[in-house]
Amino acid sequence: MQCSREVWPVEEELVRLVRNAQDARPGALDALLARLRPSFVAYFTPSIGRDDAEDATQLALMSIVRALPGIDPSQAIWYVVAVARHRLGKTRRRREHESRRYAPLEFAAAVESPVATDWDAEYHDVARALQASLAALPPERREALLEPLKGVTSSTLAAHQQVSLATVRSRRRRARTSLRATLASLR
Repeated sequence: MQCSREVWPVEEELVRLVRNAQDARPGALDALLARLRPSFVAYFTPSIGRDDAEDATQLALMSIVRALPGIDPSQAIWYVVAVARHRLGKTRRRREHESRRYAPLEFAAAVESPVATDWDAEYHDVARALQASLAALPPERREALLEPLKGVTSSTLAAHQQVSLATVRSRRRRARTSLRATLASLR
């Protein structure tokens, strides 16, 4: 992009703003930065988008502030344009580097995690041990343990098994103890 009148301030205006800022006149630095900000945003946005243009603008304005004492006011427009070009180049290089650095999400989803693989194997080991432990339980204890998962109340199960409610609770407690022992053995 060239130093066009549509983007950058008029040279005479910029010379005046830079001189005033260098002389530390009240509000002069703010006036300079306020006048340059829309120019930088307009310069950056077509190439790098609005969000990155805002970031690049802030960095360019900080460069101007740091260099202000050494800027020749009569050459200020060319200095500002050089800062803009330099910042645009750095932003483009950073974006290109980032695009090579990250893989598409589809690739990441296809990579199998060793942690997930270990967890999956561990899960299956635990599930097999629990199934074997459940199968080894006497049928009435297995029912006492599993029926609440099906929504059957203890009193309904007691009536079905023709035992007292205390017996159903006792069977459930013994079944849980047996399952805890199975889980403890897996550690």
